[in-house]
Amino acid sequence: MIDTTTRAAQTTSWQHTSVRTAAELLLGLSFFATMAFGGFGALTGHASVLAGVSAIVFLTTLTCVLVSWFSGAGDPVEADR
Repeated sequence: MIDTTTRAAQTTSWQHTSVRTAAELLLGLSFFATMAFGGFGALTGHASVLAGVSAIVFLTTLTCVLVSWFSGAGDPVEADR
């Protein structure tokens, strides 16, 4: 039998800041925009400025989100949450 009176309860928290949530949403939207404009450009044979801009936005937000995800990986405070 396990004594739970002295052990802290383990809870998982899904605490996201609004900036992090917005960045993750922008990541998904920019991916779909890049695929849509890039596919349309490939279909018609014309390069689209919107495809290039959305690709830059996608790569930038991908970098920011990956840094956000892995920046607290070794932080002992994050491990306790």
